[in-house]
Amino acid sequence: MRIERAWELFFGAKANLVAGPGMPRFAEWLWDELGSVAGAFNKSSKKELTLTIPPLKQGPLAFLLRLVSFWADEVYVKRDGKLSKNLWKKPVVNVFDDGPVDGAERAQSHDLDDEGSKERNLMPTLGPGRAFYSLQVIEKGASTARLHSHSALDEYYLVLEGKGTLRFNGKEIDVKRGDLIGKPAGPDASTHIIADRGEKLRILDMEIWHERAHFPKDFVADPDFDEVALRGQGWDAVIPTGALISSEDSGKHYHEGYRRMKDGGWVPAKLRGHRKVRKKQPGTS
Repeated sequence: MRIERAWELFFGAKANLVAGPGMPRFAEWLWDELGSVAGAFNKSSKKELTLTIPPLKQGPLAFLLRLVSFWADEVYVKRDGKLSKNLWKKPVVNVFDDGPVDGAERAQSHDLDDEGSKERNLMPTLGPGRAFYSLQVIEKGASTARLHSHSALDEYYLVLEGKGTLRFNGKEIDVKRGDLIGKPAGPDASTHIIADRGEKLRILDMEIWHERAHFPKDFVADPDFDEVALRGQGWDAVIPTGALISSEDSGKHYHEGYRRMKDGGWVPAKLRGHRKVRKKQPGTS
């Protein structure tokens, strides 16, 4: 398998990577490719699969070894004609200990803010699928994310250490070590957690996607900032809710030749076949 060519398509010439959207998407691709080739082998097979990879530093190489280890009991790297020892990686991460993390996990770690909060994405080092887990350490006074809801996934938070406040649909709820918080998909389940009780928080954030992770389109509502975000393959936008068109308005004026502006106003669109009957509104021409 010519992994180096796919690597260049996803990442360019980068030999050392940090956490980002390219990592899980590359892993999804590699997982499916390995499934179509190595998945045809059985345990008693003596066949070998050779993957041609680009020159990589420790983190990305460990990341590849993690994925390949799901498909084989023995994994070797050959450089300059020399074969390494068996580099098979166990499918295990520790959510409490940040000290001995390997290069694959370190490559998936990044800062959340300037206050010292950090996140370590545990997927796809645990194998691609419909789940996406991340370990978050939230410093005192900071929060896990903006208050938000999802349309394409169910989200759960497990508080591993510390105390804080859960904001859930206008309510504020004290949370502590051991609390498991449910957040089903839909615009009425908006949450975030704040470390506002004098302790930093350690949280396991678990996203369960309705399809393969990151494949479906996810509509994220952010009521604090009056914004919605569109994410998923082919989507990348943040829109102020004042620019959205209600279904009632859209149905009533569907055949009129006007387009919506970012400030919520309307202007005539120079399109054939559409009537111009909408009344003028302030700020329109």
